[in-house]
Amino acid sequence: MSSDEPQIATLDARLRRMMAGLDAAAGFEARVMQRVAARAARSGTVSGDLRAQFERRREIVRRRLRREAWSNAITIAGVGVTAFVLVWHYSAEIVQWVTESDLQATHQPAVLLVVALAAVGAALWPMRGRLTGLLK
Repeated sequence: MSSDEPQIATLDARLRRMMAGLDAAAGFEARVMQRVAARAARSGTVSGDLRAQFERRREIVRRRLRREAWSNAITIAGVGVTAFVLVWHYSAEIVQWVTESDLQATHQPAVLLVVALAAVGAALWPMRGRLTGLLK
């Protein structure tokens, strides 16, 4: 690097200071494995504690996911009931709109099919990960 540019020179000096303490010599992995083995030897109960901690965390995550699943199910049911009530309440207007528009199934069944497939696709889109897991 050229020292003509003061910003680059200060950056270079700063990076050298930061990286000065890094261990990049040959045998780095072996030294790390020695430190890990020494630490495990000093505390023999580490694996048992880690396993118990892992199980506690797993149970906490399982409970949280179960709570979120119930919350999602209640939300979806609420949206479905709301949509049903709105369609029921405005059914006369919907029938009038469909009969006066070009969406009549007798004239254009392809449009009705596309709308139905789009509705099914929109309903199944959030479950795409679960469905691919079931198909494997």
